[in-house]
Amino acid sequence: MSKLGIIVNADRCMGCHTCFTACKEENQLAPGIKWNHLERVEHPAAGVIDYFRVSCMHCDDPACMKVCPMKAIHKGPNGEVLVDQAKCIGCRMCLSACPYGAPKFSDPKVTSYFGEKEPLARVDVRPENARIPGKAEHCTLCTHRTAKGELPACVAACPAKALVLVDYENPTAEAKALIDRAQAINEAAGTHPKIRFVSSHTDFRKLGVKA
Repeated sequence: MSKLGIIVNADRCMGCHTCFTACKEENQLAPGIKWNHLERVEHPAAGVIDYFRVSCMHCDDPACMKVCPMKAIHKGPNGEVLVDQAKCIGCRMCLSACPYGAPKFSDPKVTSYFGEKEPLARVDVRPENARIPGKAEHCTLCTHRTAKGELPACVAACPAKALVLVDYENPTAEAKALIDRAQAINEAAGTHPKIRFVSSHTDFRKLGVKA
């Protein structure tokens, strides 16, 4: 079994938000919901600002999965942390347990960007994007794309090539070099995230950034 994750190279990221936009579009996310977003850390002495993408960290030992009373959280075929919304009761225990604040809950009363207005064109919801408002959701590592051999939308769209999909069990030489340098945010949480970060200036292990 492969264990997929993403290495975020802050040395390359230019803060363009393309990953955020690609994720919103690919996953047809509800108003107010963001599965990934950009953070920044400034290093005035070096004259450097590190930008980096954060999301669900797809932990090897996810705290959310341990506390879910309905067993709605499970691992996908490549180690992705996924939510079965049919089982989720919206109790938010996963959110309380997650050291990264990854689970998101859309507002059942706000399901359209158009409000009561009729849009000029409608886009059919793809099967993989049929979600239940008010139930837990977060980045799926685009499992519907990786199942077909495609890259996650954020990785495919990044113009700076700052995002690299890696297979921790069978890394390429390039991926191995990044994995050896990569750090986990809030390493002390002990959940062993598969979304990790590379930077020449930022020590990610001490950051408490929320997804």
